[in-house]
Amino acid sequence: MSLLIYTVQPGDNLYEIARMYGSTVDAIADINNIANPNLIYPGSTILIPVEEEDIESPPGSIIYTVQPGDTLYIISLLFGVSIQSILELNDIANPSLIYPGMKIVLPKEAKNPFEPIEPGIIRYTILPNDTINRIARRFGTSSQSILNLNPGLDPLNLIAGNEIIITIPENAVAIYRGNPSKRMVALTFDATYGDNQTLRLLEILRNNNIKATFFLSGIWLYNYPDLVRAIASEGHEIGNHSYTHPHMSQITLSEVNDQVLRTEALIKNIAGTDPYLFRPPYGEYNQAFLNALASLGYISILWTIDSIDWKYPGAAQIVSRVVDNIVPGAIILMHQSVSQTADALPEIIARLKQQGYTFGTVTEVLDS
Repeated sequence: MSLLIYTVQPGDNLYEIARMYGSTVDAIADINNIANPNLIYPGSTILIPVEEEDIESPPGSIIYTVQPGDTLYIISLLFGVSIQSILELNDIANPSLIYPGMKIVLPKEAKNPFEPIEPGIIRYTILPNDTINRIARRFGTSSQSILNLNPGLDPLNLIAGNEIIITIPENAVAIYRGNPSKRMVALTFDATYGDNQTLRLLEILRNNNIKATFFLSGIWLYNYPDLVRAIASEGHEIGNHSYTHPHMSQITLSEVNDQVLRTEALIKNIAGTDPYLFRPPYGEYNQAFLNALASLGYISILWTIDSIDWKYPGAAQIVSRVVDNIVPGAIILMHQSVSQTADALPEIIARLKQQGYTFGTVTEVLDS
């Protein structure tokens, strides 16, 4: 059997989709964890088990339906394979002219970003000095719940770098501030367009031995993969910032799902990290959105202080806005695209250090 990746269209139902591709309603519902087969949503991505002879493909391969805006380059990044390996499996006359609805066979080594996940589960990598209690408080769960989900985990001997799974609450909340009892702050940088000041920012952070959190959009990830790898290689945390930077509260939940999963796939395949922090574009959200993010294993991160660097107020104003409003546990919003941010950053760091603050990633600042 092969798996066809299909985007539900208006008017679709599982019976017609199954008949179209020679599958069954039960098989589609089972592989996609669909509780109610009569309830599917336009725009959502589902997997369809199909016989190899129905669509020419090697046994066990993935068949992808091209979406608007896709290119072979983007598809190669999404699935972690080379463009050449895609061309070798498909009769594509002009690699620059693929079109929405076109079916593309992917190599067997492709990593499927649309594989259904267990709702509300975070895959978390243990940090140095983590304890079960700290992790539980950070994610709003209990120590016992973590131990139940991870048989064999020794709470007295957590090993940094090992991965565990954690459940997060269904009625999710947006987080604006880290631990207020710890004199630590998080520098965060949102990246959507342009490489801009990234290398300058990395140099400043490196010179001050600071790890920050970068929230990257899919647009930025596929335009600047080398910079993404540079961010990851220097030990900075990478969060998800959507695929095309839409107003998330104004799109459907199936579109939210697509925005998150596509960007997650790019982060995994380019940076080699597994994100669980999400920053909504424009800071916009509603409860349905927060719950959808939680079901995908994400925590929604806003900010304590907006540097307003996106208004280009001048480096001195950026410094004043951050330093004058600083509080323990603050999450500071900045953007990698603004030259004034890079101009202001050394003074922000120096003045906060003078006040006794240390710096950490968002994950570290959330720690209790």
